[in-house]
Amino acid sequence: MLPFSKMQLHQILEAISHTALITVGMYLALLAAYAGTARLFEPKDADRPDKIQPGKLISPKLLRRDRLQSILSLANIALMFALGDTFYSKFHLGFSEFEPSIGSVVLSFIGSMLAFDTWFYWMHRLIHQKPFYRWVHRWHHQSITPSTWSNNSDRFIDNIFIQSYWMLAHFFLPISPWVLVAHKIYDQITGTIGHAGVEHGGVLTTPPSPMISVTHHDQHHRYFNCNYATHFTIWDRLMGTLHPDHDRELRENLRRRSQS
Repeated sequence: MLPFSKMQLHQILEAISHTALITVGMYLALLAAYAGTARLFEPKDADRPDKIQPGKLISPKLLRRDRLQSILSLANIALMFALGDTFYSKFHLGFSEFEPSIGSVVLSFIGSMLAFDTWFYWMHRLIHQKPFYRWVHRWHHQSITPSTWSNNSDRFIDNIFIQSYWMLAHFFLPISPWVLVAHKIYDQITGTIGHAGVEHGGVLTTPPSPMISVTHHDQHHRYFNCNYATHFTIWDRLMGTLHPDHDRELRENLRRRSQS
């Protein structure tokens, strides 16, 4: 006797097909966003006057490693997103989304940003602690002078810790999957720019704005035990993990950028 009825088997096959389709679509969208942003924002000249780390670029060997690993890691993110979407849409797990309107879209997008920033901060801070750092996060921090392709250069276990949000958010947020897609594309673009090594933030990231800057994450790669968040500086300020020279250096980097 088959362990599944014909109806159950049909539902399973439909779920597998749906997961595969969403995985491929999401992967291609993320790869396009990543490659396009990297092409626009990756500095080619180590001597350009607005470099946050003047005279330094990532080594060609590390750049090749980071590019390959990032391309692989995107596939894992796409699969996790697709699994969340499948369980949400095919098995009806999680909260029902708000009735679609401009207000609900904006509120759910902002809510997801705040939720992901909280998730990212605490997970990121966790994997900087012993014993997690050595076997989870050390790979990513071999790039002390990061490049745009350093953004998703992480091992599988690191990817699970940080990026599983995109699977779980389908269940604990009343959000349309399409809004979650938009948030992930936004996160991909801003995360890539955040590793560019040149400050692009302008007035949007100048304190008292809570928005993250390139300086914020560049300091994290240089000084290691600071600046853990990804969208906002709120958690870092509240928990005392913002680098003490963050605001001054950010303003200086913005000044040099405006003069270049």
